[in-house]
Amino acid sequence: MIIIYNDSLINFYSQTNLNLELLSFYNDWKMRYLKAVENSSPLKEYLFYTLDQPTSNNAVTVSEAMGYGMVIFPIMSKFDPTSKIHFTSIYNFIKSYPSIYNNNLMAWQQIKDSIGNIVNAETETSSATDGDMDISYGLLLANKIWGGNDKINYIDEAVKRINALMESCVNKKDYILTLGDWVLGINNSNFKYVTRSSDFLIYHIKEFIKIDNKNSNDWTLVLNRINLIISDQMKMQSKFNGLIPDFFIRANDKYIAPKVKVLETIHDGDYYYNSCRTPWRYSMDVILNKTQAPLQLHTLNNWIKKETSSNPENIKSGYYIASGSPGKPFGFSNDLSFIAPFLVSSLIEKGNDDWTISLWQALMNKPITKCTFYENTLKLMAMIVATGNWP
Repeated sequence: MIIIYNDSLINFYSQTNLNLELLSFYNDWKMRYLKAVENSSPLKEYLFYTLDQPTSNNAVTVSEAMGYGMVIFPIMSKFDPTSKIHFTSIYNFIKSYPSIYNNNLMAWQQIKDSIGNIVNAETETSSATDGDMDISYGLLLANKIWGGNDKINYIDEAVKRINALMESCVNKKDYILTLGDWVLGINNSNFKYVTRSSDFLIYHIKEFIKIDNKNSNDWTLVLNRINLIISDQMKMQSKFNGLIPDFFIRANDKYIAPKVKVLETIHDGDYYYNSCRTPWRYSMDVILNKTQAPLQLHTLNNWIKKETSSNPENIKSGYYIASGSPGKPFGFSNDLSFIAPFLVSSLIEKGNDDWTISLWQALMNKPITKCTFYENTLKLMAMIVATGNWP
């Protein structure tokens, strides 16, 4: 079991009640989003991430969603005896939709075509880095929890995919994580020096270093680059708030928050729908590896409590970093994808007891039917950590 510095939830609710709450929400989440591919043999399942937000191209899933499932199902096997079946079936799906550039990575999006078949979104569909990082990490978790003698050789599969990530998703001139294998796969790409902050999965990379003997030195260089980018950002617009932008771009040999749209929105240089995951993602290294809370998370935790008057209902779905006054909100209230990650970061330092309980209650108060897949999945991840059930 992980060590949580803040045990206020267990003291307030009891471990039994927290586990019951977790299992109840997990079952609702699974029932809502886990779908089987019709007539598939062996069974293939996917997470229907557009259920709450249908898209014009009839998308059904993405590698990011499948990566979340690859992490959730091994962890929840302590409560759900069918979870290994689901893990195997979603991995069957993942293997059926490889990227055009590296067949050990997953194509980033699948859609239903006009006759109801699930196909890659484009003829030449490429990967998205975070999805494949979670898929690889999920295989390592499966090995840790279930052992090696199984239908899937978890370690062999993980190493293949971790090797593929290093080969196709790391720019070895700067050792940054690229956005996907398309960046290096396309000649003269304009995105070779763009990186996504929510891909800075330090707790994954530390496991990759242990298992990927071929590339352990290179993964260490990636880790060093991530730490340098965050450190540099803390000397700029994030000095007093700890906020991290969705993307970084290289400028004058440093990586900075862009002031304009780079890939997705005009808020690519602000705290938005990618970087809202960073309080969770970055805190996992502290929780799992018992490291000291870094300055960035310490600053962010203190700032968000002050900014919201310690009321999670005041957390907004966006804060300026590069394109406006740093720390000024521009989003809406009660978006769980922005609230849930702060529950995790509240656990890494003492003195957050009331804040932790308030964040938990904010998550419990919003029904699953009123949330998107993204909100509900980040809520489930945060609940797993906060209840002490992350292995």
